Amino acid sequence: MVDHVSRVHIGPKPRLSVLMYHQVGRFKAMKAHRANYCDAGRFARQMRLLAMGRFHVIGLQQALSGLFGAGPLPPRAVLLTFDDAYAGFVDEALPVLQEYDFPATVYAISGWVGKRMQWADSGMERPQPELMTAAQLRAVQAAGITVGSHSQTHRRLAVLDPAEQAQELRDSRSELEDLLGQPVEHLCYPFGSFDQHSVRLAAQAGYRSAMTCLRGAATRLDHPLLLPRKAISFGDNLIGFAWKLLVKHRPKPVLAAWRRWAADARFEQDNELLDALDGQGRAPATNSAQDAHGVQL
Repeated sequence: MVDHVSRVHIGPKPRLSVLMYHQVGRFKAMKAHRANYCDAGRFARQMRLLAMGRFHVIGLQQALSGLFGAGPLPPRAVLLTFDDAYAGFVDEALPVLQEYDFPATVYAISGWVGKRMQWADSGMERPQPELMTAAQLRAVQAAGITVGSHSQTHRRLAVLDPAEQAQELRDSRSELEDLLGQPVEHLCYPFGSFDQHSVRLAAQAGYRSAMTCLRGAATRLDHPLLLPRKAISFGDNLIGFAWKLLVKHRPKPVLAAWRRWAADARFEQDNELLDALDGQGRAPATNSAQDAHGVQL
């Protein structure tokens, strides 16, 4: 793997749009929590636009190789991610992905497999959706979908002490590997909440990548355990969707701050962060400015 300092010197390109989805289905109009939903009809049209618009939808392994290794990253590269592993993914999203032969990554909460969503705001006034069962997770994996970890119980890591964070990350990976019979090497921070400890502990737990809710296109300026994404919202029409793909690349200030921290730390995911970095104020204490599900507005 190319070290992070070298990536900084060679500049930010190539560039990758990592799209963040949650639920895909049929929903009533809403004013709040819009980034947690995507209408099934709009999702189908979005995937058609990707297929017809000379975008290259790639899998997570190719994305990591193109950003941080020796592999190529095609122009207009797009990576599709789905947080929480909702059961509706099987009926609403997977058939569309298969129609276009698009790879994707789903992040599952190991302690909630087969249960209902437990973090809904009471004001949402919507039924709590079901999460994928073990059989469904194995089925989507067999269909070519990468399954990653979304922690054990979907707690905000940045408010937990390091020991609690370590348990959330370590146990989730172990439980999902037992369930799937395959290595689980990729993480998505629940609620987009993390701190410096989270990054170090994710590396120690054996994760090769981690998704955040930081906004911007992913480039070689990023660290594999601090990857930014672009949230796809319930209100996004095709013009807004295309704008996020083609124009909305500039990093938000908090993403730029984490990039500086990763570069200053000279942190490689196969090495520990230096303990001396803790408490020196070089990095944000937490990733904040988020809505109820960690989505930055």
